[in-house]
Amino acid sequence: MAESFIFSGTGFVLGKYEVTNGDILKYIRLGYLDGFNESRAAKSENFAAYKAKNPNTTAFDYMAEAKMGFKTRYHVVPFPPAASQYKNADDTITLCVGAVEKALAKSGLSGNDIDAWFVGTATAPQKAPGIAEFVKSYFCSEEKQSPSFSLTSACVGFNSNIEAALAYFNAHSDAKHIVVAHSEVMSELLLEERDFVPFTTFGDSAAAVVISRVETEEKCGIVAVRNNEDIAMLDFLGADHSGNLFMEPRMVKSRAVPNITFTAQKLLEQCGWTINDLAIFIPHQTGNAIVHSVAQNLGIDKAMVYQDVQINCGNLSGASIPACFDVLMSEGRLKPNDKVLTAVAGLGGEFGGFAYIMPPREFKFSPSRELEGRTLMLTGASGGIGREIALSAARKGAELILLYNSNVAVINGLKEKISAECNVPVSIEKVDLSDKSQVDALVSRIAEKYGEVDYLINTHAVTGGLARATKVGISEFEDVARINYESIRYLCESMSDYVRRAVLITGSVGEDAQFAGSAPYVVSKRALRGFARSYAGKVYENDVKCIYYLPGLIGAGMVSKLDESQIQASMMAVNQKVLTKVDEIAERMVLSVCRIKVPDVRISFEEKLMVIKDVYLNY
Repeated sequence: MAESFIFSGTGFVLGKYEVTNGDILKYIRLGYLDGFNESRAAKSENFAAYKAKNPNTTAFDYMAEAKMGFKTRYHVVPFPPAASQYKNADDTITLCVGAVEKALAKSGLSGNDIDAWFVGTATAPQKAPGIAEFVKSYFCSEEKQSPSFSLTSACVGFNSNIEAALAYFNAHSDAKHIVVAHSEVMSELLLEERDFVPFTTFGDSAAAVVISRVETEEKCGIVAVRNNEDIAMLDFLGADHSGNLFMEPRMVKSRAVPNITFTAQKLLEQCGWTINDLAIFIPHQTGNAIVHSVAQNLGIDKAMVYQDVQINCGNLSGASIPACFDVLMSEGRLKPNDKVLTAVAGLGGEFGGFAYIMPPREFKFSPSRELEGRTLMLTGASGGIGREIALSAARKGAELILLYNSNVAVINGLKEKISAECNVPVSIEKVDLSDKSQVDALVSRIAEKYGEVDYLINTHAVTGGLARATKVGISEFEDVARINYESIRYLCESMSDYVRRAVLITGSVGEDAQFAGSAPYVVSKRALRGFARSYAGKVYENDVKCIYYLPGLIGAGMVSKLDESQIQASMMAVNQKVLTKVDEIAERMVLSVCRIKVPDVRISFEEKLMVIKDVYLNY
């Protein structure tokens, strides 16, 4: 048997906004970009021959796609990029989290199963802490102490981290799985750029792999890796102190072509392979000028040279190679025992590559359940968002204590579903939380049976009437406040000595975008936030975090009582684009009690209180 290091999962994401060659041409014609003479190019005999076969093409299409090798690319902001747009755009961390999430899903693993994290970027959103630390925090519980390593590198960053990951495996015989990822927002380096070439070339993206140590009959996976540096390239490709790209294309080509060629030849020699042994060659997706020259040097058929990612997504810097693997593996184009060769060169003169043999079979792993051995107490469990929270927590292995006040059929059905699908203990407690004596009795039962619970999540609430505030009597204000504010306050205070890790209190987008006629509801929620702020300081002394969670407008619950004009007005008030799904909100609420970071939310602090806004992030 042999010890092999395989890609058990891959993931790849792009910026949200497609940028076509037509988009770039538009801004060339408007005078914003330089370096392309359209009238001169249109007179070219080569273009005339190309246009005869492609009648709807432009001279720029010919230059960008046929000559340079780029059809589309994707940015995190609309084209052309402007500095103000990046404030609310996806950054390298956001992109990387998306890529890692896909890689973990394909491998069947969870973040807590990962033994080390290696992440590279040259466009980090901040100087410190590093990107790897942040990416890890989105996937692991707070207690997971696997190390993370951040690398400042661009085109060759992924390859450098491949070698570092193998070294980590060799130094830690108990390590089974490592995440290696790379993420770049290249468009942000172009804010002061006027030459059309970088805009045609670069895209924003992230890609990730999970490398797993497995036993195989024959050695497969990563079988060779090498990294070198050509310091003669230091002054010809990089980003200056202001974060603006500098690039001398001719100088880059003059060094990159021989360096990539050299890497490929040395890897072939190291593995004892010839060009004819390869199923595919994956060069850095840098453009035809370099890639085709390398192919010619190696004597390799262009049909074996993979460039689909380059053509359809652009040069993705260090994310290029893992992105290629993700696309090829997702499309089933790599077969068992196929031999693959990669080679890259770029920023700082770094160059390198690795050789890979596809495993003879697919490896899948059973993930650990993140909340295994944890107890979660949930109020409002028979409500829409409560049911989804219960299901999400159960799938993560949590033992559940579900509180409800009515709707016995719903709560019993939920218990049966969880017990059948998730194999976790479920207790149900019927209690009127507005009755202090019932709460006292509940807390006594909890203390006697469990001693402590890990998490307390409060979701129960009533909407109240939707009449205008001037027509709402004081009794209605009091009734709504008794359930939405006083009952939660009393339960949280009564449970203070019995919660070990986190308390979550559900707020409402209505606090920021008040629904017409919702005064009692909004007043009760604002009072609840004031309590949460003081309560957070109290439980902080016991190392318990308190979260005040404000979901955006959900396509259920209170929103179902509003008419279309009220919904649209409320969404516009907080700049929310679409109604969100209750199961997605519930999943993020569960993640918030057990992880440091949660994707697709905005986290802020009011003294010790963690405030999370979900969906309406720009408010």
